[in-house]
Amino acid sequence: DITPVVAFLGTLGFEQVDSGSQRVGLFITLVTAVLGLVSAAIVGVAALNVAHTYLMVVAERRREIGLLRALGASRGDIRALFLGEAAVVGVIGGSIGLLVALGAARLCDVTARAALPDFPFRPDTYFEFSPLWCAAELVFAVGCCLLGAFFPASRAARLEPAAALGTS
Repeated sequence: DITPVVAFLGTLGFEQVDSGSQRVGLFITLVTAVLGLVSAAIVGVAALNVAHTYLMVVAERRREIGLLRALGASRGDIRALFLGEAAVVGVIGGSIGLLVALGAARLCDVTARAALPDFPFRPDTYFEFSPLWCAAELVFAVGCCLLGAFFPASRAARLEPAAALGTS
């Protein structure tokens, strides 16, 4: 936040001797933007992987889907089955990811306390995990899994029982 503060102080008529802080602030902003783009690309690839996985699951369980449909399962039932499985995968994967993030943050805090010298205003932790953000992470993980599984689940729901049971 140094760059906007220095700019604001400049509008008030104060002069700041260049200490390199603005360049460091700009560098941090650029690194944050690049990491945000990389994160978005990773999420996109993960959603495609979920979709591909569920397309393969639908192909492998084609006979099972046909049998369920022949026994009276509706298209909505089949879609709900696959979306329910995707939601469970999202909850489990999101929970594991959250636990790994909490553990890594804790490890970084312990390492920082041991390796860094004491300095003024040193925070107790360098990471903040509010319950709202943790819940949002789980909702996001489930949402990505549901989004990735939606089209394969719809494809499974459209299978006709006779066609699905007739293939080996």
